[in-house]
Amino acid sequence: MQDNPRDADLERKLETWADSQADSELHPEIQRKVRGLLMSSLTPVNPLPSQSKLVLAFLAVFAGCAVGLIAVLDKAGFHLMTGAQMGWIAAILAGGGILFSLALARRMVPGSRQGFPLSFVLALSGLGVISGIVLLFPWQTSHAFVSEGWPCGALEVMIAIPATVIFWLLARRGALFASAGLGAVVTGLAVFLALTPLQFQCMFQQAPHLLVWHAGTAAVLIGLGALIGELLGHRLDFVTAFSSRRDQGKRRLS
Repeated sequence: MQDNPRDADLERKLETWADSQADSELHPEIQRKVRGLLMSSLTPVNPLPSQSKLVLAFLAVFAGCAVGLIAVLDKAGFHLMTGAQMGWIAAILAGGGILFSLALARRMVPGSRQGFPLSFVLALSGLGVISGIVLLFPWQTSHAFVSEGWPCGALEVMIAIPATVIFWLLARRGALFASAGLGAVVTGLAVFLALTPLQFQCMFQQAPHLLVWHAGTAAVLIGLGALIGELLGHRLDFVTAFSSRRDQGKRRLS
């Protein structure tokens, strides 16, 4: 099918008009107004630190809070665990803190390489905790499993909630977008912080207790964090869409 002659003629006229306007300049008054609008819309911002500094900042908070909580809480776990158990479980929990710190720092910097996918971070950290518990601690179940276990779950929640708020406030320095992934990463970092003092104060160092009341509570908290992040993301999308439609309606009325 051949092109419409009218379209070709219109295209030539537009090209002729564009060429005639190429060398023309905007009126100085219009330039001044545009410059003023642009300058008024600019606000000073603090430069974002490098990813390595962000990771170090998260780890410093992680380590400082963990050491402080271990110092003030009961230390029954120190007397019940062997040196190998303490060393390996501390390394696993610290490794989880490093993984989630890296994931959170990358989400703060727009356009940065995400490195390992979130599914890999969740799988590796979860597998590390479960494997460490299964291989390091004895399989003994108490008759008072629930009554002995729920205080550990409650303490983990009490530590993880304020820790999540702290890490969220630190991460807000970056360009964050509310999503399930962001919620899982922030909560995951807080959960591994909570697991560290919880492990060293717990007097029930048996694999079933640790799997259900420590690791199980951690999994539930990370899932809730992901759900909250997803809901916040949908809420922001709704607000943005509503504002856009409202502005379009105002322009049509005017």
